[in-house]
Amino acid sequence: MLRWTTKLMRDEALMRSFAGGELHAFEELYGRHKHALYQFVRRQCDVDTECEEVVQDTWLAVVRTASTYEASAKFRTWLFRIAHNRLVDYWRSHGYSKRQLMTELDETIHSIRDGATSGDTSSPLDLEQLLAQLNELPQEQTEALLLRSAGFSYAEIATITDSKQETVKSRLRYATQRMRVTAGVTS
Repeated sequence: MLRWTTKLMRDEALMRSFAGGELHAFEELYGRHKHALYQFVRRQCDVDTECEEVVQDTWLAVVRTASTYEASAKFRTWLFRIAHNRLVDYWRSHGYSKRQLMTELDETIHSIRDGATSGDTSSPLDLEQLLAQLNELPQEQTEALLLRSAGFSYAEIATITDSKQETVKSRLRYATQRMRVTAGVTS
């Protein structure tokens, strides 16, 4: 019966339960977010073992800080903020390295593809070229695109990246403009 109860609980309530010593609550949180967190980190970390280390450090930080957790933001936003901080540490210790981007930037890819092919169906957008262009974006713009494609709002992205909401909007706007220019689309 307890397992069914945790399935119905919101993330923030699960985190409070975990802080109170209920291990099944952490298991449920982990199950809900492990794939999205891994994908987010993997897109920005070049080596599998280092990606797994960043993800593990993120979950360890969740465990360590459970007793001080305050639901001032959604749990998912808080979790990705921790992951962002771990990624910043990774980038600092390894120097800036190229991000490996996956094709799961669906919203961005589709919006660019739609813009590129709406008036010209004779020249489809080359996805490999698009991913290469995405790889050339500044880190902050790439991260904003990744978070936006994962469904985070501007406010949540601002919280995760410790930026202002207007800065997030600017990063997304500049990234989209740059992508449109490199794809040969004029607005």
